[in-house]
Amino acid sequence: MSLSLSWTVLMTTDAPTRPLNRNLYGILVLFGTVMLVGGTDMTKVTVAVPALAEALGSGTVQTLWIADVHALAAGVALVPSAVAADRLGRKRIYLLGLIVAAASAALAGMAWAGPVMIAARIGQGIGSALLIAATVAIIRVSFPGMRSRALAYGVWTAGFSTGSALGPLVGGVLVDLAEWPWVFWVNVPILLLCLVGAQVVLRESTNPDPPVLDVLSAGLSVAAVGLVIAGLKGVAQPGTDPWFGPVAITAGVVAAGLFVVRQLRLPRPFLDVRLFGDGLLASAAVVIAVTLGVFNGTLYLLTLRYQIVDGLSPLETGILLLPLAVAMAVGGLIGPALQGWFSQQHAIATGLFMVAVGSLLVATTPGTGRVAGMVALGLGSGIVMAIGANAVMSSASEHRTADAGAIQESAFALGGGSGIAVIGAMAVHYAPSNGGASVGEIYGAGADTALGVSAFMYTLFAIAVGIVVLGTVGTGLSRCRPSPGRRR
Repeated sequence: MSLSLSWTVLMTTDAPTRPLNRNLYGILVLFGTVMLVGGTDMTKVTVAVPALAEALGSGTVQTLWIADVHALAAGVALVPSAVAADRLGRKRIYLLGLIVAAASAALAGMAWAGPVMIAARIGQGIGSALLIAATVAIIRVSFPGMRSRALAYGVWTAGFSTGSALGPLVGGVLVDLAEWPWVFWVNVPILLLCLVGAQVVLRESTNPDPPVLDVLSAGLSVAAVGLVIAGLKGVAQPGTDPWFGPVAITAGVVAAGLFVVRQLRLPRPFLDVRLFGDGLLASAAVVIAVTLGVFNGTLYLLTLRYQIVDGLSPLETGILLLPLAVAMAVGGLIGPALQGWFSQQHAIATGLFMVAVGSLLVATTPGTGRVAGMVALGLGSGIVMAIGANAVMSSASEHRTADAGAIQESAFALGGGSGIAVIGAMAVHYAPSNGGASVGEIYGAGADTALGVSAFMYTLFAIAVGIVVLGTVGTGLSRCRPSPGRRR
């Protein structure tokens, strides 16, 4: 089913929708609040990185891990978390996720050294994975009808987008008016209140056809993701043995291949990789990962450049970054609306084009040009995220919701974390003094070059994907205009 058709189904073919009861409204408030906190974590911690790196005595490489290990840990843990939610109960896993996320945030605020902070950030990532895996399945089984389900997914994603938009400002205020530990500690009371609320409003459910608890599959999935990410970091970072990156990437690819082979042989796989046979789902996941990688990597480098090179305060940095984050939230809201007037192919191509132009402007123009680039990059990213997420989730049957949710959120998490890892490591690699570069050189000239290279590579990616996507217009799977007589 095409994306435009799937969205039309959500909006028009639903049976008469029953009014939501109080319990379902409570679930919406709960999920929206938790995702708001999760969204701020995506951006507010980046603003605090210079202050906490100085306090912990972290070097450049350790600082990179602090910034991106949260997303990478979430990406690694999402598939096992989805399996656990299906088998052990979605509510049980959601409650566990809140506990892990709150405890890890408390530990991060008390961290006294870089390794402790990295461990706490890994805990936050695992907590996020547990929450996301349970949320996707709870929405699918709790909300009656496609319209109410679309509303629930919309509240969930809007909470994340709003949190992402507010994150730079919230982080700047907390670091300037309090100290960097409060960037993490502010999560604790909110998540504990949500724990109480979740106990009241959520009902337990399991998947009648749950995936197998396969230790080998879990190990292979973790090895595949971890080795590829470690290899990418090793290729770009000076001082790493030249053999490490290629060997780690190759080993990760082999582990991924073995994972796929094993899933195809299991009667009920750990992750249903056959879902990737749907071209819409597979392409949407790739576009999400690459686009969010460019967005997060750009946000990371701009944040450090403004503070370390330009000497701005965290609050001033947060204000300067608001156009980027707010534009992404707006793009997430207008993305589905675009499909009421244009085909899904044109909407996707528009998002890709905006991200490409925006990233080029950010990399090559100062002042007003950079602000315009941030707006274009944010809007395009939001459009791609919204359309891609709906495409992935609408491509799976009800009993494969957890699998589709794991794929979708893995694309978000691994794309975002990998973007920081790769583009941040590129800044180190391209710094004038290379291995002996100062932080000023890394986040000055090194960051400028890294942003330019990533913008160029994304532009090539956008052109290639755009040609493929636009080539499907007129196949009968796209709907370019709303039906006559019907307004949206």
